[in-house]
Formats: sequence, C-alpha cells, structure tokens
Amino acid sequence: MSAVFAQRQSITTARVHQRAPARSRVVARAGKATQGKGQGDLDVVRLTASDGTAAEVYLFGGVVTSFKPKGGDDVLYVRPDAKFDKSKPISGGLPHCWPQFGPGAIQVHGFARNVDWKLVSTTDEPPSMTMELTPSDYTRAMWDKDFKVTETVTLKDGALEAVLTVENPGEEAFEFTGSFHTYLAADINKAAVGGLNGCKTFDRLGESESTVNGDVKFSGPIDSVYYGVPETLTLATGKRTVTIKSSKAWTEAVVWTPWTDMPACYEEFACVESAAVTPVTVAPGTSWTATTTLSA
Repeated sequence: MSAVFAQRQSITTARVHQRAPARSRVVARAGKATQGKGQGDLDVVRLTASDGTAAEVYLFGGVVTSFKPKGGDDVLYVRPDAKFDKSKPISGGLPHCWPQFGPGAIQVHGFARNVDWKLVSTTDEPPSMTMELTPSDYTRAMWDKDFKVTETVTLKDGALEAVLTVENPGEEAFEFTGSFHTYLAADINKAAVGGLNGCKTFDRLGESESTVNGDVKFSGPIDSVYYGVPETLTLATGKRTVTIKSSKAWTEAVVWTPWTDMPACYEEFACVESAAVTPVTVAPGTSWTATTTLSA
C-alpha cells in the first residue's frame, strides 16, 4: 500500500507543477522618429509608423528622399546621379523650389534645396519632424528678405503629409514662387497623370497654351504648368496609382520629364508637382501655408 500511495503522490505532484501553456503576447509596433546619418554622412531623420510605413528626410535641402507605404516599394525616386556631398542639391525625392520656381533673378529653383535646414522637433506618434530655414549671408546675397520657412513631414494613415509654411517676420512685404518638385517612381512609357482634364496649360518648352484633353501621357519631354487644377491628381505608374493631394494654396500643378535629355534614368520617374507659379505676396507679420499629401 505504501508503494501505491507514493506513486499516486508523485503523479499528483507532477501534475501540480505542470505549467499552463504560455499565451502569445502581441505587442503593437510604436511609431518612431530617429535622427542619424545618411549617405555622405549627411544628417537625416527617419520616420517609421506603427503600420510599417517609412520615410527619410535629409536636412541638407530639407528634402524627403524616401516614402515607402507598408509592404510597398518607394513612391519617391532619387536619381542615380544624385550627389550627397553638398556640392549640389540632392536630385530626386520631394525637394523644394523656393523662393523662386524655375529661372529668374536668382539661381534656378531658388536656394532652399541646397542649404542646410535646422531640425526643430520630432514626435513619435504620429511619426513627424519639423525643420526650418531662416536667412543667412548666403541667402541674403541673392534674396535680401526676412523670412522663416517651416516644413513639417508626418506619416499618418499610410500617407505622407508635407506642410510648408512661409512667414514674414520683417517690415516689408515680399513675393515668392515655389513648388515641391516631386519625383515619383514610374515607368514613363506606361505612366499617366489623371485629374487635369479640362485645365488650361502652358507648355514652357514650346511656349504655347492649350486645354488638356484626357490624361497627360508621356511620349517626349514635358515641362508644363497647369492652371485651375483640382486638389487631387493621380499618377498611374505602371505598377500602382499614386495620389497627390494639394491644398488650395498650391494654385498650379507642374508636370515634368526630361525625356532623353537624361538618358540614364528618364524612363524611371515622372515629376508631378504642387506649385505656386503665380507669385504669392506675404505681408509683414503674416504667413502662407500649403500642404501636399502623397499616398499609394
């Protein structure tokens, strides 16, 4: 009897000490904004959303060089000849043309894209960064105005939002033109811009005006400004459709492709730009704000 009792006690003890199966623990990924170094040892801010959407912003030029939706390829395109040594603007991504769009009194497309911006703040939820540009001896030599330009880049709801604010802290009004010179990854032979049907357009290459009929497709070089544009445009890239939403402060849109003038990469991107080609006047003590949102 003692042997049987001992055996039962051993079995009971073993059962008591058996552990319940471990429950799997699901931890939600948090959004994050981190500062670091990028190509050419340049300062960069990397944004990662809880859904896996990611972006990268270089402080030199204040340019967004990457925007990858969850599980997707990059929406933006950086040219293979892009320099990351401050010798010239970074070619590609979501760069600035400010305070001048195109040729004019100062250097083509202005100076905002080839100077260092100052990082003001970052947040993790939603992942966001704010940077600013203020006058320097370099900018004053070209454009002697008092200004503060702020851009906030945020990832939310699977999209990238870029908010640009131009402030006039001085005592005299100033005018500017500008754009987000957005390079979008696309098969140029299959690409088409939607939403411009019926808009007036000015072909900067042929110096001619016309009205858009249907989608804008690519069969040669294009450098055109579009007027009376809707807030939402699309770019069919050959793989997906990218949506470009521009607030009303962006009064025009620009479509550009260099075509065979850039043989190494022209087939890999198209530029669809939120633009203010009509000069904007900013009175003393006031500001102007415009927003561009990309999604795919």
